[in-house]
Amino acid sequence: MNAPFKLFSERPLFAALILAAIAVALPSIASAETPSASSNTVIGPNVMLADGAEALMRGEWERGVQLTQMGLSFAVSQQDRASALANLCAGFAALKKYQRALDYCDQSIALVEDNWRTWQNRAAANLGLGKIEESLRDVQRGLQINPDSDSLQKTLAIARDHEKLQQERMRHLLES
Repeated sequence: MNAPFKLFSERPLFAALILAAIAVALPSIASAETPSASSNTVIGPNVMLADGAEALMRGEWERGVQLTQMGLSFAVSQQDRASALANLCAGFAALKKYQRALDYCDQSIALVEDNWRTWQNRAAANLGLGKIEESLRDVQRGLQINPDSDSLQKTLAIARDHEKLQQERMRHLLES
């Protein structure tokens, strides 16, 4: 294929897109939570979330999802929960379980609306489902948050390529 980007369904590009989109919050996930003044309990690092994020970054999707799901049950802060949910979205999108990915992205966005990586993950899942318009809207929302993101620009180009292909197919159908 001579197009600047391979089709989204092709695994190498898809994996690169998801790797770029993983909403990893390693500093917040791996660091200890700050206890309130009235609390005597110190909550340590959530190793499973950190290990899950690292596995996802290495492209070990199933392991990353599994570790993240286990760590999510121990996530205390809203930010850690939102990041873990966004990582689950990325992991399930990479596993081509797009609807499940969307569900996790939506949960993450309900907690923290301004994580551009979550919007990118959501765009990838929508694109995997063939929902090009929704994907483009997600990318635009992510670009509102982080207009300088190279990975969002790449996702935008991929979505636009799919939009052009879809328009060409429709034109061919109408002509035949």
